[in-house]
Amino acid sequence: MGDAARKATARKSTVIPRTGRYVGNDGLLALVDLGDQRVPVQFATPWVPQINEPVWVDSVDGVLRLIGPTAPKPGVGVVETINAAKTSAVVQTNFGKFTLIVAPSDPSPTSGDTVGIMWSEQPWCTLLVDVPDPVVPPPPPDPSGGEERVAEFRAIDAGSTDRGSVRWWQAQPWASNSTYGAWFYGDQIKDTIPAGAVFVSLEFFVARVQDQGDQPRFTLHSDARKGGIPAMSPWTLWDPPNGWQTPPNAEAWFNELKGGGGRYGVGLDQGGYNKFASLAQDGMSGALRIRWR
Repeated sequence: MGDAARKATARKSTVIPRTGRYVGNDGLLALVDLGDQRVPVQFATPWVPQINEPVWVDSVDGVLRLIGPTAPKPGVGVVETINAAKTSAVVQTNFGKFTLIVAPSDPSPTSGDTVGIMWSEQPWCTLLVDVPDPVVPPPPPDPSGGEERVAEFRAIDAGSTDRGSVRWWQAQPWASNSTYGAWFYGDQIKDTIPAGAVFVSLEFFVARVQDQGDQPRFTLHSDARKGGIPAMSPWTLWDPPNGWQTPPNAEAWFNELKGGGGRYGVGLDQGGYNKFASLAQDGMSGALRIRWR
């Protein structure tokens, strides 16, 4: 292959889509009004539009081709009403109602019958003896393409505040009668896991340094970073051992922490006199390991 042929093969065509109105034909060419000009256009398919019907025309490297209609043309419908002569019917389709010529058949279609529709040049319909079974739409695509992903999110800050006033006086998250404990993760979880992600698993790294009294009340909270008093969600009693553990409401945590969810971190809303390691004591304290699709 010579250089000229190679360049011609490699060059990308310039395609400009346009809309116009079909007004007739000149031999084997369609006549289409494009703006203020009436131009001959090649037919790209066997379909012939009705006079004055809007059509798509593609200009491919300056060559015009009539591609098709600007609106869908359903191939099947149900007769709503039909005239006494059985020559014209109002047909309901998935794309609206259409008044169509009825092709002669024996028997003729009646209200409620399914008909096939032909759209070329002069639309008409005819009774379908064998009615196709309805097709069930497929489920929406998995936003992640089905691939399982995993990420570990370490807390960027942690500590305890009084419940009635802002006072982050303790770097350890405590579950005690007068405090809120909290781990903060910034925006990293929401920036990583999209709103359409599907839950697989969620684990929380427990680093408890004091186990005393009632069970801790674990919850989620509203703040990405330490500042004011975070708003706490309803709590759940959970008394986990140290290490990676799955909270009892792991999927609910996932849905609230991922993109589009309303919570940013893990909290403690009272419960016994339980203390969890500060980040200076254990950098893994409060870490989350999440799998999703």
